[in-house]
Amino acid sequence: MIYWIHIAHSIDRVTLHKDRCSEVPSSQTSTDYWGGGWYDYPDKERALAAMEQAGPTDLRRCPLCKP
Repeated sequence: MIYWIHIAHSIDRVTLHKDRCSEVPSSQTSTDYWGGGWYDYPDKERALAAMEQAGPTDLRRCPLCKP
């Protein structure tokens, strides 16, 4: 299963999602530092490590897909 993280520096938040979550965009979108971006990882351990290293202090798990 692929996991996605959404990094949003403008609101100091990073959120973990499962690959079939409705919040994950179906096509690649442009990213910038303040707007953030979507990044995929092949397993949950790598996604969690990336969340910790991303910088934002608010680490969340998606309330919709509950990864």
